[in-house]
Amino acid sequence: MAMGSTIRNDLRTVPNIITLSRIVLLWLGVLVYFYVSHGVGIALAILAGVTDYLDGYIARRTKQVTRLGEILDQFCDLCFEAFIIIIATLQAFFPPYIIFLYLFREFWVMCLRRFMAGARMNIPSSLAGKVKTNLIMWGFFPTYLSISALVPAAEPYLGHFGRLAVGLGIAAGYYSALGYTKAFAAGYAEATSRID
Repeated sequence: MAMGSTIRNDLRTVPNIITLSRIVLLWLGVLVYFYVSHGVGIALAILAGVTDYLDGYIARRTKQVTRLGEILDQFCDLCFEAFIIIIATLQAFFPPYIIFLYLFREFWVMCLRRFMAGARMNIPSSLAGKVKTNLIMWGFFPTYLSISALVPAAEPYLGHFGRLAVGLGIAAGYYSALGYTKAFAAGYAEATSRID
């Protein structure tokens, strides 16, 4: 990571431009899905999801990894996951408590990381956390195909697969949250002494 980075300089890197484009594509996908075309909205969301791998790959290959990129990437992932779950719930694909389960976990982990960051300590992402993100993000594809009834011959299996992927993603999220909570508990005394 380069020393003396500024937001302006970091925003100009190719990986961060790709991440910003993901955020724009996600917003467009949601708007198009509701107001223009379910199929086009899904296509935009798929494009936003696929580029999630592209920005990180380019950042590592070109050594353009930045703190801003990490923040933007995490923000985009959380927005993507939340939008998927909220929209699918509004379409009665998921029961309403799924939103609660998802947000409860995210708020808890966010609070843990915020406290530790205040003490200049870090709780790194775990494999289970990454599995959670991938299952939910890829689970949206069969979910939205099912909601939109674009492949009726594949039902009810498409819908079952979407529910299973997102459900497993939420379960993996809780498993990772347990690991983050243990890391928080182990570092709590040191973090408190640094803050006090």
